[in-house]
Amino acid sequence: MRSARDLAKAAAPAAPAIQLIDEARLQAHRDVTFRRLATRRVNGERGALGFIEEVGFCTAFTPGLGVPCLREAIEGRREPALPEHIQHDRAIMMTWNLKDALPARQAVYYGKVIGGRPGFIALDFVPAFLRLRVAPGGYRRLYERGTLSHCSKLVMDALTRRGPAETRALKLASGFAQPKMRAEFDRAMKEVQEKFLALKVEERYDPFTYVWDTVEHRWAAALRAARSLTPAAAATSIVRRYFEVAGFGNERAIARLLAIDPALVDRAAARLARERLIVRARRVAGIRAPVAILARLT
Repeated sequence: MRSARDLAKAAAPAAPAIQLIDEARLQAHRDVTFRRLATRRVNGERGALGFIEEVGFCTAFTPGLGVPCLREAIEGRREPALPEHIQHDRAIMMTWNLKDALPARQAVYYGKVIGGRPGFIALDFVPAFLRLRVAPGGYRRLYERGTLSHCSKLVMDALTRRGPAETRALKLASGFAQPKMRAEFDRAMKEVQEKFLALKVEERYDPFTYVWDTVEHRWAAALRAARSLTPAAAATSIVRRYFEVAGFGNERAIARLLAIDPALVDRAAARLARERLIVRARRVAGIRAPVAILARLT
């Protein structure tokens, strides 16, 4: 005979199957906001600046990271492959010129700041990124704590002491001019960009070289504005714009991509969920980890 428990289980209604959200719908949202459509592609310097201001922050050349990409928006299609001869590619060359022209007049911030790749930040979001990335006490405090490499510290010493300098001058001043030291020097230049300590301010072509300056000197007003923000407010503004534009994302991946403390991303997402802007921990067909999604897309 069947037990009472078995009878009760048999009588109970079956749990409804979890309905997975279709990724195609989410990607269609990105097609519009990332400008991955021929009808919405970016044209010209004015259009590029408008795109960066619209999305808040984006990569320059690298699509597929979960944030908009200027080269992709100029192409007007998803994740275009790199051509064999990039000098003949309209989108790449336009992006290359824009990475010089827009930062030169401080219309945007440019550097290796999005997933370690070159990217643009709109002026409205520069203080928020600075608040989250610039360590209190400056580069010397980072070095004392062991979170800044020796080469990066020497580069910052040189820039602080002498002002804007070409790459060759920084190699000599830091003692990293020998060819065998190039990889370590290149890592240091990436590090000072990711930590918002220094940035390229000019590219010279005869001969070709970069000119570097400190963020403290170049973006002093934005640094002052950053001090008026709390970390929570800065993180929330960035995460909010991320979801408005990207539509969906794994919160841990967002924290890694944008170099924001995961706890701050969690708090920001919780607030956005309370505001009913996003829903959290949803499953999407084809995506392994749960994601948060813009509520109107669910």
